[in-house]
Amino acid sequence: MENLIYLYGIIPNKETAETPLPSLKGVDDQQIYTLNLGDVDAVVCDVREAEFNEKTLEEKMNNVEWLRVKAFHHHEMLMQLHETYTVIPMKFCTIYQSSSSLMDKIGALKESMANSLDFLSDKEEWNLKIYCDNKTLREGIGAHNLTIDEKKKEIETLSPGRQFLEKKKLEQLIDQEVEKEKDSFSNSLHDELKAYSIENEVKKNWNKDVTGRSEEMCWNSVYLIPLSDVEAFLSNLKTMKEKYEAAGWQLELTGPWPAYHFANLT
Repeated sequence: MENLIYLYGIIPNKETAETPLPSLKGVDDQQIYTLNLGDVDAVVCDVREAEFNEKTLEEKMNNVEWLRVKAFHHHEMLMQLHETYTVIPMKFCTIYQSSSSLMDKIGALKESMANSLDFLSDKEEWNLKIYCDNKTLREGIGAHNLTIDEKKKEIETLSPGRQFLEKKKLEQLIDQEVEKEKDSFSNSLHDELKAYSIENEVKKNWNKDVTGRSEEMCWNSVYLIPLSDVEAFLSNLKTMKEKYEAAGWQLELTGPWPAYHFANLT
């Protein structure tokens, strides 16, 4: 039975000409190699048709342990490639029936891919997630927010019955002010950081079931940073992290990553 072709990513041929691909084992324990398409190379490995055909994959995608191991391998391989080459990363389990079918598909896109690789050269992708401690944030707003302070003074002048009702409304007002503060704080930091980037994107926040953290994620953004600006970007982030931690903000920066979000192809 013939093998299928598993595609990891696309890299510039001029870079592999200078630094040949090292010896690496693929997702099915086969040797990784490149297929040349002129200005770009496809980084691939052979996989057994019996293990990676469409029907079998649908079943294996429900196997959490198999999925964890193979998806982690895919990510780690892209990270290894990214250390040496400019990479257009492909999604996990991008598979073709044959090398000729892959080359036909990629061949039709090779000019767009070459342009994308030129754009991504000498740039890094970084991801920022902002978490907040709601309790600390509420306490800070309750103590220092002028709107809340005025409402507290107003409540003190009311009868005990009215105070009970108004205190409930006050809690709702604090919740509203907390949300405003999250948006204001996150957008302000983003505006400052995006000045370092060529491109940036705000992503959907993850819930606590995904993050596994007790703090709430209130911001999730990615930045494509020229190498010449990375040091200043990281230095600014470090300053921000130290400055705002006591107020209940946690800034989590990860990277550099392969350009998962900015390798846009037509």
